[in-house]
Amino acid sequence: MASGALESIVINNRRFTCKADDEANIQLSGFHNETIVHGDGSHSTKKIRHIGHLNGFSVNLDDSQGDLEFLQDCQNSLEDFPVTATKVDGTVYSGNMQLIDELEENSGENTVEINLEGDLEKV
Repeated sequence: MASGALESIVINNRRFTCKADDEANIQLSGFHNETIVHGDGSHSTKKIRHIGHLNGFSVNLDDSQGDLEFLQDCQNSLEDFPVTATKVDGTVYSGNMQLIDELEENSGENTVEINLEGDLEKV
């Protein structure tokens, strides 16, 4: 099965193409486990909930469409928004998320790095 970079991402109903050579970091919402050892040698598992994230990739910007301003408006919102990301192999991830970290345009490539956190699942 093929794998690799994100092909595109839809953020709050606006589609962005992703930079072809970036590899996204993807974590689904769920739990991670911690083993707790008791004094008698027995153990138990502590489940810790974590949110999902999509980060470490860039999207192409269209200045004539106001893409950077649109993304900043999304980040300024107090509400999560729908996100759907598609990998080049056709795998789709979806959820309600929020942009984190600063949105800094790379004017040489006309891209911006995207970092999202929230609910995320494989569709």
